[in-house]
Amino acid sequence: MSGVRPTAARSGAAAAVLEAIEEQFRATGYAGTSLDDVAAATGLGRGSIYAAFGDKHELFMRSLSEFCERTEAKAADALDGPDDTALERLHTFLMAAAQVGTGTNCMATKFAVELDEQDPEARARVAQTFAALQRRLRDCILAAQRNGDIEPSADADLLAKLLVTTTRGLDVMTRAGQRADDLEPVAEAAFRSLPLSHTLADSHR
Repeated sequence: MSGVRPTAARSGAAAAVLEAIEEQFRATGYAGTSLDDVAAATGLGRGSIYAAFGDKHELFMRSLSEFCERTEAKAADALDGPDDTALERLHTFLMAAAQVGTGTNCMATKFAVELDEQDPEARARVAQTFAALQRRLRDCILAAQRNGDIEPSADADLLAKLLVTTTRGLDVMTRAGQRADDLEPVAEAAFRSLPLSHTLADSHR
């Protein structure tokens, strides 16, 4: 069970506590985070944490799930819209991915790498978010195709998977010490690699 228990859900401080828990897991990883670390980060005793949120894995899954929900909502806000601005939204989304290294690195990407196959529940939740992101990107690409901005013969599902892989790769590179101004040209190159219509391709050279 990965949800907040009823006593915590009714507390007005639950959101702040969960934010502190999320930041602790981001900072020290799953394996490197103990309940004592969580207690220090939240100011709550171990017994209170367990009574309200459950054990370490329940805490982690709640934090991860809330992050994934926010990520999916942000992707919808960034990528949904009319056909005539779809290409612009794709470009903005890619360029924003190069800015993630300012301290808001993707928690889903971090723990997909850290946990690998050790935690099937976390792995499934991360996969769900990546699949949702891919669907949003595919729909945005289809909109750009309908507007004549991307070649209509291009495989929208394959392009969406390419862009998910690119944005997650950008996030990993920020963890390796790359700066946003190092990665912006990479994001721009990824955008230019899309099969744009001939007129648009010329304008982006």
